[in-house]
Amino acid sequence: MRELIETFKTIRARRRAARRAGLRPYTVVLDWSAKYAHYAPEIVTVRASSPLAAEMDALLQAAKAHAMHVDEFDGLEGRLLLLEAGNVLKIVTTFPGAHSAVRSDHF
Repeated sequence: MRELIETFKTIRARRRAARRAGLRPYTVVLDWSAKYAHYAPEIVTVRASSPLAAEMDALLQAAKAHAMHVDEFDGLEGRLLLLEAGNVLKIVTTFPGAHSAVRSDHF
């Protein structure tokens, strides 16, 4: 139980620090290029200081998550990975705030 309480305290402290640093949540929707059209669009929620920073962070997160499956990302890091992610993934839109996709059989 003590570990759970400490985890919640840590989460709250990180959120307060992020607010003080000027970081806001953004949701970025990414779509794959024609070669990887069979992949589902990526919905990435990040904390960043601006929409551009959020888009760059989302590109890096998606590229790192799919590095094992996408040949173009294999062995790349940092700036090179970001450039290749910009070639393979297209930014559809960026929303302020944390959003999630609705998945339901009712629609």
